[in-house]
Amino acid sequence: MVSERISSRDSMGLLSALGWILFTIVGASCGSPEYPNCDTDEDCHAGEFCINKMCQQCRSDEDCAAGQTCMGGACEAIAGYCESANDCAAGETCENNRCVAAQTQTTPPPPPPPVAAGPCSLKSVYFAYDSSDLEGGSRSDLQVNADCIRERSIGSVHLTGMTDPRGTEEYNMALGDRRAQSAMKYLKSLGVDANVTYSSMGEEMATGQDESGWSRDRRVDIKER
Repeated sequence: MVSERISSRDSMGLLSALGWILFTIVGASCGSPEYPNCDTDEDCHAGEFCINKMCQQCRSDEDCAAGQTCMGGACEAIAGYCESANDCAAGETCENNRCVAAQTQTTPPPPPPPVAAGPCSLKSVYFAYDSSDLEGGSRSDLQVNADCIRERSIGSVHLTGMTDPRGTEEYNMALGDRRAQSAMKYLKSLGVDANVTYSSMGEEMATGQDESGWSRDRRVDIKER
């Protein structure tokens, strides 16, 4: 009987010990997880968030200060972030919270002063080979001359007909004369009331050695007198 009682007391003690161990285990499992592990935000420090069972600094950029971004749960500085040009290096300016190279603005130089137009000048009139007929270009040149004579109130002009060196001297003198007369008649038709005289030098003043030069020899010079 004594042995049975002892055995009974031992059994009760063993059960009591097992119960305490079980209570301790259950109590431990019902408490907060060890930091930085977490179940909710309340398990983390102030200003932290429970993300994927870990206490982290941020969920999004909104949880970070100005000039920072949320990267992998931590707030990191944004490279080149600025709020004003004072936050940027020399030669940079702040645009959309980023330091960028300042655009150099140069003031264009003022336009040069207008050049005062000088008095008009009389110009030579040119002819085709072996011709005294006025063409489009020569008529336009004579119109310019007529305007200039009126603008400057020129009272007298002299026309000198010339030719290239080809042909006889007699023929070229006559051809130069016809060219001067054609120019004179056209000036008169344009209303020029100045005294207009003419003469011919033929080939005497010719300087051309080929067609390029000869084309400049075939002309009527108009000079003020």
